[in-house]
Amino acid sequence: MSFSAYAKLSYQLLKSKALFYVVLYQFLTSMIGQISTTAGGMVKNYWAGVQNLQNQLFSLVGNLLFGIGLYLVRKHFLNFSWRKMLLITSVGLNIVDMPFVFLTIYNVVRNQYFYLGETVLVEIPAAANFVVGTFVIVEMAENGNEGLVYGLLTTMANLGGPFARAIGNQLYGLFRPSLSDSDNYIEDSGEFRNVVAFSFVLSYGFAFLSLFALFLLPSQKEETQRRKATWPQKTWYAVFTLSLVAVALTYSLIVNFLSMFESTMCLRFAGGDGCEEEQAAGKPAGAAGQLLASAMTALRALDNATTHNATFHR
Repeated sequence: MSFSAYAKLSYQLLKSKALFYVVLYQFLTSMIGQISTTAGGMVKNYWAGVQNLQNQLFSLVGNLLFGIGLYLVRKHFLNFSWRKMLLITSVGLNIVDMPFVFLTIYNVVRNQYFYLGETVLVEIPAAANFVVGTFVIVEMAENGNEGLVYGLLTTMANLGGPFARAIGNQLYGLFRPSLSDSDNYIEDSGEFRNVVAFSFVLSYGFAFLSLFALFLLPSQKEETQRRKATWPQKTWYAVFTLSLVAVALTYSLIVNFLSMFESTMCLRFAGGDGCEEEQAAGKPAGAAGQLLASAMTALRALDNATTHNATFHR
């Protein structure tokens, strides 16, 4: 197939309302459903006391159960409604997770093996979610554009994760006492336990809210083919899809890069606690000032490196 023919085929695909709905589903599900509390890692390390060796061992067992889950779906649920399967498994994942989390938060049971049990139990329903996502890609693809469909849908699903983390950093950065301060977990006050518990409740709420996106997903392969054959094609579907990819990717990269550097990680935009102390000390105020300071620091480092290399070569 020539490049012009492939480009035309790709453009026709992007104009499809059927593909547009699936793209929205992939993005919204991961973006909303993965807005999770920043306290997760802290609870695991400080309160559950999970060690790296045990964590890796349970991950291996989880991978084995994930494979078993794939087999069960292939054997018994190939023709089961995708929407119902995702609804049941998503609700089940969160309900299974709740006892492990809240019993650990309120110091009823703080044991690494108990806490890691949830990691193993959720793998079978997670496998069902994975299979449905794969089936959708297979059914949406046509001869010649399989790579494009796979790349677009998996990119949208994966892009929702960083976007969700960026939103989560900003949202949970507002909680007081701070969820990111290890001293609060060491102090382990009753007030702070309630704050952590509420952050998890909010995370579960986002996970359940993401289920409304299931209406965008076809129920099975027959409906997928019907949508492709009967639903209209419009230019604005392609424009919106490409714009969504560009905006989400840019926003995610900016926020995640800001979180990597000490000079900008304090910004609320990046999920920090704010840079009031730096402002009081006479440093640039606000997001624009912090970005300018970071840019100047990077330029100075580049200039120093260039000077060093020039001196070395001389």
